[in-house]
Formats: sequence, structure tokens, C-alpha cells
Amino acid sequence: MAMQILGIDPGITGGVAVISATGTRPPVIEDGMRMPVTSHRSKRIVDGVKLNDWLERFDIETAVVEQVNGRPGQAGVFQFGRATGAAEAIAMLHAERMSWVTPPVWKQHFGLSKDKQQSIDEARHRFGNSYCWDKKADNGIAEAALLAQWYLDKRV
Repeated sequence: MAMQILGIDPGITGGVAVISATGTRPPVIEDGMRMPVTSHRSKRIVDGVKLNDWLERFDIETAVVEQVNGRPGQAGVFQFGRATGAAEAIAMLHAERMSWVTPPVWKQHFGLSKDKQQSIDEARHRFGNSYCWDKKADNGIAEAALLAQWYLDKRV
């Protein structure tokens, strides 16, 4: 049976991706999407219902969340924290376990910088071409897939 890992690049412009691994075969991308959002009182928030419905299709063993922190005075830090918390809460409903990793740790593992295009290129290298990262704006999906891959690599 395939092990399914959920990666979460949190925030309104982030993404989610599920990869699966079976035996010695390389992991494959099952699906991914940009973080679903909706509006409430002119604020963009994570659409928890849409994220929950999307995750219903999977049997997630572990959810891997990019561990991020806001800095005092940073614009939108409260909004970012709300988005991260919403995604984490929904993931907890579907995953047997949770794991967090900071950007420097997982990006160093893949030799990546802050350049979002590098993340898309690495996801293509690892998982092949996919509709999940057809556009530069899909970098959150690519990073979510790489977060899940990082978890698999570190388990070995």
C-alpha cells in the first residue's frame, strides 16, 4: 500500500500537495493545488471547507508543514498566522501525524535558495512535468511537494 504524505506551504499564496511512495519506486505526485482561499469581510482567508473536501480523497500518513514565523512589524503577520493555523487544523483532521520543518532546513536539503523558480524546477526534476506547477504562481504547490519529499528522504 502506498504511503501518502501531505506537504503544506502555508499562507494565502501557498499550496498543498500529496505525494505517495510505494516500496522502492520513486515517489509520485498524487495531486496539488494552490491554497484555497475565500473572502470574509474583505479579508482573504483559507477556505477550510474546500481544503477539507480536497483532502477527503487521500489517506494521509503524515502532514509536513513549513514552520514559519512572523517578525514584529511585518505587514500581514496576523493574517499569515491565521492562514497557517487554518491549514494546520484541517491537516490534523486528515493526517495520522504532523511534522514541521523550517525553510532553511528543507531548502538546504535540496540545495535551493529563496528563488521560487528553483523550487518549481526541483519539483519537475523529482516528480516530472505536472499541471500542478505549470505557472510560476504554482510555486507553493511545488514547495509543498518538496516538503513532503524532504520528510520521506529524512525517514530513511
